[in-house]
Amino acid sequence: MASSRLIRAFSLIELLTVIAIVAILLAIIVPTVGEARDSANRAATKAQFNQWAAAMELYRQEYGFYPDIAPNGLIDTDRFAAELTGRTLTGTSVQGNENWGNTKGLGFYALMAGDLDESGNDLVDAFGNAEIAMRRDTNRDGRINGSDTRSWVGVDGAEASSLNPTSLPEAVPINGVRAGVVFYSAGRGRDETDLVLSWK
Repeated sequence: MASSRLIRAFSLIELLTVIAIVAILLAIIVPTVGEARDSANRAATKAQFNQWAAAMELYRQEYGFYPDIAPNGLIDTDRFAAELTGRTLTGTSVQGNENWGNTKGLGFYALMAGDLDESGNDLVDAFGNAEIAMRRDTNRDGRINGSDTRSWVGVDGAEASSLNPTSLPEAVPINGVRAGVVFYSAGRGRDETDLVLSWK
């Protein structure tokens, strides 16, 4: 006697229902993951900027002035390395080298894995931005404002170009930023609200 087999399969409606549920869950989860990633990158970049600012303060305590690591407003990676780590990117000590202000070759900062891009030639933030701006209190009045040399420069972002903190009214107070040195980058780079500001 042959036993009859009952074959059970999904109906088209059941299959479409499952696909719809998966699509709804993805629509909820994907933006949340993206926002969490952006938030983590923003926090990592601010921590990175705070470490750099601390290294700049240590340098100033040692030499009496801030190193000029951003001659055009944007950080120069070679200058950053020489002045704050005491070594060039190739590892050569700058001790005794009159081309650099750090003639003692002291290390105020140690470059970490996330500080440089994959090539090891450019300083980057946690978002991968190589355009990072710096301003310093050149007249030593405790504020970074219009009376200091150099102005706020724009930084390029992923989707928008030349983002500038002065375009965002709450970013730079009218009487300036109370700090010795500040850093900023485009962050995610869509508009000025994406800027990562070390003082905010």
